[in-house]
Amino acid sequence: MTESLKQTTTSRYTTFYDAYDRIRTLDAPLWLHRIRSDAMKRFRELGMPVARELSFPLKEDWIYTDLRQIADTSYQAGPGDPGGPGGAGSPGGPAEAELDEDALAPYEFGQNGWHRIVFLNGVHAPALSHGPDLPRGVVVSSLADALVEHPELVHPHLARYADYESTGLTALNTALIENGLFVHVPRGGALETPIHVHYVTTGLDAPLATQPRTLIAAGDGASLKVVESYSGLTDQAYLTNAVTEITVGRDGNVEHYRINREGPGAAHLSTNQLHLEGNGRISTFNMSMGGALTRNDTNARLAGEHAVVRMNGLYLVAGDQHVDNHTAIDHAVPNCDSYEVYKGILEGRSRGVFNGKVFVHQDAQETDAKQLNKNLMLSSDAMIHTKPQLEIYADQVKCTHGATVGQLDEDQIFYLRTRGLSHDSACHLLTYGFAADLIRRLGIDAVRTSLDTLFETTIRDLSTARSRTERQRIPYTPQG
Repeated sequence: MTESLKQTTTSRYTTFYDAYDRIRTLDAPLWLHRIRSDAMKRFRELGMPVARELSFPLKEDWIYTDLRQIADTSYQAGPGDPGGPGGAGSPGGPAEAELDEDALAPYEFGQNGWHRIVFLNGVHAPALSHGPDLPRGVVVSSLADALVEHPELVHPHLARYADYESTGLTALNTALIENGLFVHVPRGGALETPIHVHYVTTGLDAPLATQPRTLIAAGDGASLKVVESYSGLTDQAYLTNAVTEITVGRDGNVEHYRINREGPGAAHLSTNQLHLEGNGRISTFNMSMGGALTRNDTNARLAGEHAVVRMNGLYLVAGDQHVDNHTAIDHAVPNCDSYEVYKGILEGRSRGVFNGKVFVHQDAQETDAKQLNKNLMLSSDAMIHTKPQLEIYADQVKCTHGATVGQLDEDQIFYLRTRGLSHDSACHLLTYGFAADLIRRLGIDAVRTSLDTLFETTIRDLSTARSRTERQRIPYTPQG
C-alpha cells in the first residue's frame, strides 16, 4: 500500500478509531481487551474491502460490489451504553431513539410468547424486550449483560469462529464488540419457544454505523430456533456491519432465520459463521429485501462426522438495489452433507451477485454436497453475476452444482391467460410460485405465514407496476 493510500485510509476510518479508543477504556475481561486490540490492529492493516485497492484473490470476491461510497462516508460510530461516553444521548453520540410496540408490529411475527430482545440504533432496549421463563441453564440476554454475568460461557466462543485475520469488515466488528444477542443452551437442553432478536435503526440525525454481534452456542444434544431481524424505520443513509457466530455441539440442532428489511438508504454488510461438530445440524434461511446495498457472507465449517448443513436464501431486489451473497461450505471431515439453494428475483435496474463455494478436503470422503442458484429476471435492465463452485480433493464424493438465469415463460403466461387470468395476475402467480418453494420449507409457522404474505404482496405490486410501465411504453395506434 502506498504512503498516500495509507493516509487516505487512516482519515477514512477516524470515527471507528475514536470509537475503539472509547471502548478500550471500559471495564472488560482481559481476554476481550486482547481480542479487540488484535482485531483493531488487523482492521488498520486491511481496512474495508474496496475492490480497486485489493490484490488477487481477495479482489475477485469484491469485483462486483463497490464499497467506495461506504468507505468514504463519515459515519457516527455505534453507540455504547445509553449514559456512557459517546453513547445515545451523550454529547457527540447519536440521537436517542424512541420506539413503541406499534412501530415494531409490522416487523414482528405476532407471537407475544416468544423470547424477544430489541436493539435500537445499537443500544439494547429492555422495555421492548421480553420472554417467558427460561429452562435451567439456558441464557438469552444481551451480549453486554452476558459478558458481566456469564463471562465463562462467552469466552470459549466469542470471536473463535468468524475470521477477523483475513476480513476487514469482521475485524472492524470484532474490534468494536459491545452488544448484541447472546444465547447459550447447555448440553441436552431444548428451547421450544423461538428467540427473536430485532436490530432496528431509526430516528437518525446523521449517518450511523452499528456493529451488531450475535453469538449462539448450542451444546451437545441441544436444540433451539432463532430469528435474526434487521429493520430500518428511516429513509436516511446508515451502515449495519453485523457478525453472527453459531456453534453446534454433537447431536445438536439449530434453526436460524435471517431477515433483512433495512431502510432504503441502508448499507447492510454481514458475516455469518457456522461451526458444526459430529452429528450436528444447522438449517439456515437468509432473506434479503431491504437496503440499497447488501452483502452477505455465509460460511459453514463441518468439523465432525455426519454433520449436516442446509443453507437456503431468497433475495428480491428492485429499482437500483444491489445484493451480493457469498457462501462457503468447508467439508473438513468425512461423511458430511450440505444442501444449498439460493433463489433471486430481480426487477428494475437492480444488481445481484451469487458466489458459492463448496470445499471438500482430501480426507473428507463420502461427502454429499448439492448447490443450486436460480434467478428470475423481471426486467431487461436487471443483471445477475452467478458463480457456483466446487473445489474437491477427495475421490469418493457426490457433489453437484448449478445455476440458472431466466425470465417468465411466455407459454406459461399464455396458458394461464387462457384459463381466465389477466396478464398481471399470471405474472404475479408465476413469480410468487418461484419464491414460495423456499418459503414453504420454513419450520416456524409464524415466520412462514408472515413472509409468505410479505412476498405475495410485494410481488403483486412489482407485477402491477411493471405491467403499467410496459403499457406506457407502447404507443397507441388508431385502427382504420
